[in-house]
Amino acid sequence: MKLSDKYNFQQKPDSISLHPTKSLQKLSQYFLIGIFIAALILPFFKDVIGEVLYYSIYVLLGYSCIHSLYDILIRAKICYTFDLKNNAVFRDSPIGSKKKIMTLEEAVIFVNSEMGSWHYRLGAKKSHFIKSYTISENFGSGKKSENRQKEYEDQILAKIYTIIESACKVKI
Repeated sequence: MKLSDKYNFQQKPDSISLHPTKSLQKLSQYFLIGIFIAALILPFFKDVIGEVLYYSIYVLLGYSCIHSLYDILIRAKICYTFDLKNNAVFRDSPIGSKKKIMTLEEAVIFVNSEMGSWHYRLGAKKSHFIKSYTISENFGSGKKSENRQKEYEDQILAKIYTIIESACKVKI
């Protein structure tokens, strides 16, 4: 799969837009199928595992189902637009309208790591550790991950930096 399709990356002369978690949509769909299969098979083991564990597993399956549906229907469709014409970064979500989250001059991109993997995040200069937004998939160690990281940096991140730098030069 091409990286531009994976992130639904679109570049126009004065803006860039991407859906950073679109790649998780397919994984969440498979996870949801697994949840339904587990829910269908679980009644056959009700006598073996006991009533309390049986209902506890169904509660966890219900929560997982809601979480997967959220990932598929909402999270995968969140779009970030870096707009040079309006000098702003916008966040568009299916449950909310298109919202300006910061100006391009305020935008800073940094690396955030958690539990052995890391990803790129976007935040405002003065508050990027308090409120920030994920703009890439998770990367880890290994050759495949390094290749995906290099491809992301060359094809997407470099263009985002170009837009941000262009906005800073216009102000000076």
